[in-house]
Amino acid sequence: MPSTTAKKSTTAKKVNTKTSTTKAKKVVDKPKKALKTPELKPLNNGVKLPKNVFEAKINNQAMFDTVMMERASRRQGTHRVKSRAEVSGTGKKPWKQKGTGRARQGSLRSPQFVGGGRAFGPKPERNYCLKVNKKLRKLAFFSALSLLAKEGSVLVDDSIKMKEPKTKELLKQIKNLNLEGRKRIVIVTSDENIYLSANNIPNVAAIKLSSLTVEALLWTDALILTSEDVKKLEGMAK
Repeated sequence: MPSTTAKKSTTAKKVNTKTSTTKAKKVVDKPKKALKTPELKPLNNGVKLPKNVFEAKINNQAMFDTVMMERASRRQGTHRVKSRAEVSGTGKKPWKQKGTGRARQGSLRSPQFVGGGRAFGPKPERNYCLKVNKKLRKLAFFSALSLLAKEGSVLVDDSIKMKEPKTKELLKQIKNLNLEGRKRIVIVTSDENIYLSANNIPNVAAIKLSSLTVEALLWTDALILTSEDVKKLEGMAK
């Protein structure tokens, strides 16, 4: 009798192990295939980029601090509350100074009353600007340019010229540059016609070299410069 019970227990254990392994197999999922991102061809028309501008050491922290400064400088005070001098209501003393047993009050517009003014509330004159040193901003600017050049997203071209502001003509000229797969384009120019033509095109921005920001450089997929702009950047890098 004891031998038969031992056999039964061993068979039961075998069955349990089989069921546990089958359950474990069901839980395990197959790894999903990673989506392939299309590789962008580097923009190169045979123009050599100066090393002191487009091969600088990339500093991520400098770029982060500068972008935060640029965003904070654009922030405006859009909140405002009324003080006790501005809120509507009477200026009469609510009750006499002595003899009532209550705390003395001078006006119903004071902050402790419902409907009174706000004490120390926000005003639109508040300044949200952050300070970043000039050397750090310069380092961030050339770090962003070097990052674009490393990715092959800088194109030096003098062919974009407009006699009058026309969106269709600018689109044709952009297509002739063979910017396949580039979704965000920045054209550095001082021509007002190009600036007006680019206003109606989504994800295409025309910016002066003096107004070019680190955030715009990090946003773009293709930076289009003229040969004159490259010379100016060389002068800035010295």
